[in-house]
Amino acid sequence: MIRVKSDYQGIRYSLFDLATWKNGLAFKKIDFSDKGLPVIKIAELNNGISSNTSFTQGDYGEEVFVQWDDLLFSWSGNPQTSIDVFRYRLPDGWLNQHIFKVTANSELVTKDFLYYTLKYLKPYFTQIATNKQTTGLGHVTIADLKRMSVVIPQKEIQEQITSILKAIDDKIEVNSNINENLAA
Repeated sequence: MIRVKSDYQGIRYSLFDLATWKNGLAFKKIDFSDKGLPVIKIAELNNGISSNTSFTQGDYGEEVFVQWDDLLFSWSGNPQTSIDVFRYRLPDGWLNQHIFKVTANSELVTKDFLYYTLKYLKPYFTQIATNKQTTGLGHVTIADLKRMSVVIPQKEIQEQITSILKAIDDKIEVNSNINENLAA
């Protein structure tokens, strides 16, 4: 069991219990077309939709349909570059394998607090994946999520913490947009 230390009061939960973790699909070339919705792989999460993005006209169900602001956790790949947590900021699409769609258990944790908790835990995830690395790929599994536990404060405290972190994120986003415009 990996018990992540905490400086605040609350109840300890396994990461697994804080959310529903739905893995994406293993799409095949036969599923792809020139039209439809994008298939969201780790490359799209890191670099956006590109000429290398695959599309599909299929309907694969709500569980793997991704839309703006969904939480996604890429759990397989190069531990230094692929293991990460994302707020989805691309057009609606279908989730590819090696990425979990993470739906917060709203009885225990807010979506924003879960996002920041997972971001905070990225070094742990990277280490777990590095320790399991085979042929260049590392993995963070459901079993790992069940073994990791964190302290979750009351929702009022969660909201206070996330309001501060979101304000910082908003400033970073504004500065990034300014930098992109300067480069153009």
